[in-house]
Amino acid sequence: MDIKLILEKSSTGYSAFSENLPGLVTAGENIDEVKENFKEVLEMQADYLEEKGKNKESEELRNASVTYYLDLKTFFEYYSLFNKSELAKYLDINPSLLRRLSSGREELSDKKALQIKNGLHKLASELNQFDFA
Repeated sequence: MDIKLILEKSSTGYSAFSENLPGLVTAGENIDEVKENFKEVLEMQADYLEEKGKNKESEELRNASVTYYLDLKTFFEYYSLFNKSELAKYLDINPSLLRRLSSGREELSDKKALQIKNGLHKLASELNQFDFA
């Protein structure tokens, strides 16, 4: 089972929910705290399912993998160190388009989302090869 966890900025920090697990939600001051809290929510739900005799569902939940999703607005708020225009150039995306996508004024297509994800992974890989003197 793969759980798609959607992380969002809230007025008090961050919150998270999964469309394929209605009712299982959590919140925290930062993204790491939300991720930890969601692990606890999953564990409590698995315990509840086990108590109800739904051992198969409980085991699936305990063994589930969680994939974290951020919308671009939340990404750029959390990682405010990125200059959108310069990152857009690196990602080979029109800077104006990236600003519109990150503000929510334009909907992010699956193709653009993949392009951004792959570009950020490429950047991480490039940065990982360096040490500093």
